[in-house]
Amino acid sequence: MSQRLLEGLNPQQQAAVVHSGSPLLVIAGAGSGKTRVLTRRIAYLLAERNVAPYEILAITFTNKAANEMKERVIELVGARAKAMWVSTFHSACVRILRSDASALGYSNSFTIYDSSDSLRLVTLVMKDMNLDPKKYNARAIAGLISDAKNELMGPADYVQNVKNQFDEIVAEVFAHYQKRLVNANALDFDDLIGKTVELFQRHPEVRAKYRSRFKHILVDEYQDTNHAQYILIRELVGVGYDGIPSAELCVVGDADQSIYAFRGANIRNILQFEADFTDAKTILLEQNYRSTQNILSAANSVISNNEGRKAKNLWSDSGTGDLLTGYVAEDEHDEADYVIREIKHLRDEGISKPGDTAIFYRTNAQSRVFEEAFLRSSIPYKVVGGVRFYERKEIKDFLAYLRVLVNPEDEIAMRRIINTPKRGIGERALDLIDLHAQARGMSFWQALSVAKEIEGLPTRSLGSIIDFVNLINNLMTLTDAGTLPSVIAQAVLEQSGLLAEFER
Repeated sequence: MSQRLLEGLNPQQQAAVVHSGSPLLVIAGAGSGKTRVLTRRIAYLLAERNVAPYEILAITFTNKAANEMKERVIELVGARAKAMWVSTFHSACVRILRSDASALGYSNSFTIYDSSDSLRLVTLVMKDMNLDPKKYNARAIAGLISDAKNELMGPADYVQNVKNQFDEIVAEVFAHYQKRLVNANALDFDDLIGKTVELFQRHPEVRAKYRSRFKHILVDEYQDTNHAQYILIRELVGVGYDGIPSAELCVVGDADQSIYAFRGANIRNILQFEADFTDAKTILLEQNYRSTQNILSAANSVISNNEGRKAKNLWSDSGTGDLLTGYVAEDEHDEADYVIREIKHLRDEGISKPGDTAIFYRTNAQSRVFEEAFLRSSIPYKVVGGVRFYERKEIKDFLAYLRVLVNPEDEIAMRRIINTPKRGIGERALDLIDLHAQARGMSFWQALSVAKEIEGLPTRSLGSIIDFVNLINNLMTLTDAGTLPSVIAQAVLEQSGLLAEFER
């Protein structure tokens, strides 16, 4: 079996697969086969080192990468690999918190807020604080709160670091925002990692449980980890505390491919790995299987100017390949016209059709000038991408109903659906509900449930609120009775009026 697992690997890849006894840093250049190394290393642990599948935690940066890695390992060693944890940082933390969040005062049915939910809650908090939205940008403040959480800073920590009046405003919004999250039994995306770290640090017995389980931890794209993710790994690996031997850590990454500093990634994590783990072994993967040498030489020339990088030199045995062409355009329109000319030239020379050409750009906004140029030139094109399925309005509306059924304290989800479809419940009515809730220390849902007691509610709004509360209570009886999720989903679509609205 061991020979089969090492088949087709170059000497450096083989060394990374079989290494044992100390932390391992694999510096994997672009196209150097890092995914193959990770999957073969996991398979080798299972097949040759008698590691149990449940003792392995492998962290990737996307769900797609996690699924692909797990499927590849299953192909190598069989179905028992299904017991491994192969997931993103956030998915792993959700599994831990669903099991142990009660130690932090949350129920296991907590809601997870995505970035748009967080923004809506920040906007609500700012409205309650009477902050001028033209002077204080909600999106910017939400971003600062997210940055703070990625550094494991809570509201109290933030207050200690204020430098001016704006910082003081952000600190106050942060404090109210976090309080509203707790009251809603909700965690935002950044909390998933931060609260897991808090759980481990405040409750050593919980940390010991996971440290005893995971004997091998593997992390992909280590150059893109932020401070919170770095501390999480340290807590899971351990450094001799809890009386449990440290887990064997293997991280794979490349400082030259670090592009996420704008969202908190800290390149220091990979550059200082050998300082953090003094007995670490470092292996360089420099053979590239994806590109020709001309492309790699150009990339090496540019990357060599980076400061603080680990020296490496990507090479390929795929031949020199075509020369690269650089075109310095006057502006974005000149750039698009150049691309059009090249596509026409390739077509006229019989080299390729328009459908054989791909154009990569950094942000979606950049596609517009190319699309206009294609339309003028009558060149057919297709834009790949767009709004993700779970970010579509109709999907988020539907999911908000389901979120409310398992966690009626989720104010953001409740506000999203209370007038979806339209029920004639105006902003004034919602403000009165909100004031009533705050004055009596109630949740938004509790205030809705006693709407008859609230003075000043317009008669039409009151009737609609009562109907809405009855609707949610009726649907909750289905969840309480353990009804099949598919049946609950159908009931929500039909009884809420969503299905009729979609059909219209």
